[in-house]
Amino acid sequence: MELPQQVRSQMKFGNEGRGSGHLAILCGIFLLSLSSLARADITGTVTLQGAPNSKDETFTATAKGCGESPLRKTENWKVGPKGQLGDVVVWIVDPKFYTGPEEMERSIKPQLIEINQIGCRYSPHVVAVQAGIPFKIINGDPTIHNIRAKVYGGPLKPPGADVPGFNFGQTRQGQADEKQLDPPGIYTLQCDVHNWMQCWVMVLNSSCFGVTGTDGVFNLQRSAELADGDYKIDAWHPRFAQTLEQTIHVKKGAITPSAGVNFQFDGTKSF
Repeated sequence: MELPQQVRSQMKFGNEGRGSGHLAILCGIFLLSLSSLARADITGTVTLQGAPNSKDETFTATAKGCGESPLRKTENWKVGPKGQLGDVVVWIVDPKFYTGPEEMERSIKPQLIEINQIGCRYSPHVVAVQAGIPFKIINGDPTIHNIRAKVYGGPLKPPGADVPGFNFGQTRQGQADEKQLDPPGIYTLQCDVHNWMQCWVMVLNSSCFGVTGTDGVFNLQRSAELADGDYKIDAWHPRFAQTLEQTIHVKKGAITPSAGVNFQFDGTKSF
């Protein structure tokens, strides 16, 4: 790594103490860079084994401002050609972050999660947020939406109780509102104007989480900062009653098992 001309000049012509100070700072920055490069967020893949016990259904719903086609489809399953399973929330149950000369534990502004309404559907269909942290809901449609949050009542049960204070309208395209949910748990968002619209919101105490895309891959944000130790990782999908879990060991940014963190749901246990 070539040093800037100004730094080289100060080290050469400055007094010895000042030159040593510059050198120490540069060495510290270099070592910090190496340490940061050695760590990376935990990634993995979620797959579905076998066929699920239910299928998505196509239905007709005509509404102004919801797109030209009245044909719509439920969004229970996003499965790739090799069983890659989308819409799975994966999180570290009780993360602990390390401190040390690298100063990796720091106050980080949480990523602002956004839920958009496009074509009278929620996108994404499944999200994860941290308890008490705001997330944004956007009306991308040229029509009115009314967003109501409910507590998840359980598999094949009707929606649970309304969440107090989480029932509001968005009357214009482009309107954005920030909301938050607490305590941790599973919630659904519904639209009182378009009754087919639904979104799943997993509210977590953890700040280390991710949601799989259509490729079945997840990335656990902030997991590069985990302190050494054992951690439980859970995975949840809206069409399964139980979560999957496994334990990993973290040491200096490396995880065991070395094969990575991968989950496989059994389609016969879905609903």
